Amino acid sequence: MQKVLQLDARDNVLIALRDLKQNEAIEFSGEKYSLVSNIPAKHKFATKDLTADSQVMMYGVLVGKTSKPVRRGELLSLSNIRHEAAEYHEKSEEFSWTPPDVGRWKVHKFLGYERPDGQVGTRNYWVVVPLVFCENRNVLNVKQAFEEELGFERPPVYRQQVAELARHYTEGRSTKFEPVHAAGNGEAPASQKIFKNVDGIRFLLHEGGCGGTREDSHNLCGLIAGYINHPNVAGATVLSLGCQNAQVDILREQINRRSPKFVKPLVILEQQKSGSEFTMLSEAIHKTFEGLIQADKAERVPADLSHLCVGLKCGGSDGFSGISANPAIGYA
Repeated sequence: MQKVLQLDARDNVLIALRDLKQNEAIEFSGEKYSLVSNIPAKHKFATKDLTADSQVMMYGVLVGKTSKPVRRGELLSLSNIRHEAAEYHEKSEEFSWTPPDVGRWKVHKFLGYERPDGQVGTRNYWVVVPLVFCENRNVLNVKQAFEEELGFERPPVYRQQVAELARHYTEGRSTKFEPVHAAGNGEAPASQKIFKNVDGIRFLLHEGGCGGTREDSHNLCGLIAGYINHPNVAGATVLSLGCQNAQVDILREQINRRSPKFVKPLVILEQQKSGSEFTMLSEAIHKTFEGLIQADKAERVPADLSHLCVGLKCGGSDGFSGISANPAIGYA
């Protein structure tokens, strides 16, 4: 089994693919190294003696400098290196690559939700979002109403445990009992769902929209518009107070930038125009329900794999992320 890896011929570090012990003999590319310290998996050691302030090269580029002398075969860590990067420069050489042959995948399909703008979603969600943080509480009120009544709520497992403890206590019984795990994955049974083709309602909260600069408002509205325009979103309900910086016109402008012919169901309500919180929420609930009726008409149909867009979310990077995990996603 290979013990170490070099990412670029210009690198002066080797990466340990497993835990390596001090004094262990390592052979790589015709060179022999005797480790002067333990090298944990994913960490690096120097391939030659480095004086203080020497460049540390990895991926063929400058990634750091030594803060003190480092011996050949010694672990590189925050104790002996500091961050350093080369100055920004424009492309200095041409790069060419041969795209992989994807011919065998062109005949494959996936079942997705076609959107009017040509995008294809893998899910069919409705989104409820505030334009300003003042409406967060109202979004949560709508969330409670819809999730409990439409079968989107997860089983109240922990609430049931508290109720069981309270019952045991009031009856003078022991409060020690074995919790019962919920069956399945915690989703509501499909039989309870009224809208069979709606995968759920997503309620988004944030702490912006009121003050800040106009640029802040445009950025926030741009983010919300991105959610609304996402292929996995069938439609949206937006709650606005009315006096905030993030105005409805800015949101509409941002949506239009992303989808000039936007036709998804979009419910936008302003509390200060509605007269009261009760009036606005009642209208929001009614119109959102009507939107869900429309969203439920969507059905999965075969679509080309070229419509898929794979997103990469960092779950906590480590030394192997850039070596194996990220390239594996790219290959897939």
